Amino acid sequence: MSTPNSTYDFIITGFGCAGMSFVYHLLDSQFKNSRILIIDSSNKNTNDRTWCYWAEKPLSIHPKNSPIVSWQNISISIGKKTLKKQLGSLNYFHIKSSDFYSEIKQRIGLFPNVHFVVDSVSSIENNNATSVSVNTLGNGTYFGQKIFNSIPNGPLLPEKNRILRQVFLGWRVKTQNTCFETDTAVLMNFLGNSNGDTDFFYLLPFSPTEALIEYTVFTTEHLDAQKMEFALQRYISQRLGQEPIEISFKEAGSIPMTTYAFSKIKHPNITHLGTLAGCSKPSTGYTFHTIQKHCASIVRALESKPDQASLIFNRKKRFSFYDNIILNIAKKWPHELPRVFFNLFEKNSGPEILRFLNEETSFIHELKLLSRLKFSIFIKSLLRFEKH
Repeated sequence: MSTPNSTYDFIITGFGCAGMSFVYHLLDSQFKNSRILIIDSSNKNTNDRTWCYWAEKPLSIHPKNSPIVSWQNISISIGKKTLKKQLGSLNYFHIKSSDFYSEIKQRIGLFPNVHFVVDSVSSIENNNATSVSVNTLGNGTYFGQKIFNSIPNGPLLPEKNRILRQVFLGWRVKTQNTCFETDTAVLMNFLGNSNGDTDFFYLLPFSPTEALIEYTVFTTEHLDAQKMEFALQRYISQRLGQEPIEISFKEAGSIPMTTYAFSKIKHPNITHLGTLAGCSKPSTGYTFHTIQKHCASIVRALESKPDQASLIFNRKKRFSFYDNIILNIAKKWPHELPRVFFNLFEKNSGPEILRFLNEETSFIHELKLLSRLKFSIFIKSLLRFEKH
């Protein structure tokens, strides 16, 4: 039983993907017997997210309490043009958040030294060189030596920044007739431009009659949820020629697309996780695999008694530069973005593309990959370069 005014070795504020991933890696280290407190406003009993990543085999954190779902091909489409890419030794893996939450919670249940409080965090404060505190709305104040936080304190960036966001709405649907190609994840199906924004459909097929379909828009504006639902319904009925006979799951979200740092570290014993740490890839929004890399690197660093700088997620500068070129195009010439992605897929193999997007390539490989692309829009972006 956790009590206010107790002092913990580690406090994790926010128990979503990032918080759970950090606890998983912490419990697989020399710190597994430390006094650990987790605080989140939700008990994490619902299926509210979908995560995907690619790798040769499932990551160790991948839930084992349900069948592993993956695809060996990916595709991208513009209108009637479709490119399908084999992934070779890679697989495109899918995770239901409810499976992930359930398995991590079962794991922490084996450790009596880990305590979980359902409450809202009102503030995080530094006290001195070795102590920080977390104030909660319902249970008072908790003290810790180190805090790992994934909860934004207010907007991630000031409104004046007008950053792009990847806004999405998804349904898991069943149809009466077969219409899904089960071996291929559709990463982007571009149908046309929507009010100056880049929009596309993302589709993960689970059977010939069941799939997760998401409508995604890159935008700086607020989007009406009903209009997004209408676009999703229209895609299913007109493009797939189906009417859903069952919608078993719905999700919606907004991922910031920016190379700006969200938050500056103000105390050596407070470390940010997840999107707040910058783990969401600015040009695509993929986050899950990068969170695992960051959390594992934090634990390794803690084991070697580092300074605070070694706990911070730092994207390699050249990848931030590549991302910013894409964001510059997305912001100024959104009608060009579908062709940019299509060209990337057209000129490179599936494994090359995914390893590049995972930031796992060498500079030489990146030069080869980028040299195959059409240069005009990239030169235009460089001549009118801005950070986004």
